[in-house]
Amino acid sequence: MMTYPKCPICEMDDQVVLVKTYQKIGAAVGGVAGAATGYVGAKIGRVTGEIIETVIPVGNGLGVVAGVLAGAIAGFFAGSAIGSDVGEHIDRNIVSRYNCNRCDYEFDV
Repeated sequence: MMTYPKCPICEMDDQVVLVKTYQKIGAAVGGVAGAATGYVGAKIGRVTGEIIETVIPVGNGLGVVAGVLAGAIAGFFAGSAIGSDVGEHIDRNIVSRYNCNRCDYEFDV
């Protein structure tokens, strides 16, 4: 379990939370980068879609489109998760900015 510092104003520690600025930024940047990288996955997905379409003829290339979308979405989620983890590490170990929910004081440790 994560322990948080005491608030320097009200001296409570059960109401103190980590400010997750870089976790949010990391998730957004990672999601965009993952979606861009997902383009490569989309190309693989396109091939997969073509194979699916030869087995199950959906018509008009819908299997290919589904494969491309699946690759891009998978890249987005993977990038977002990785970016969020990196951002949380920065928030927790480098920035160390906390907020007290009781008195709304924001402080560094």
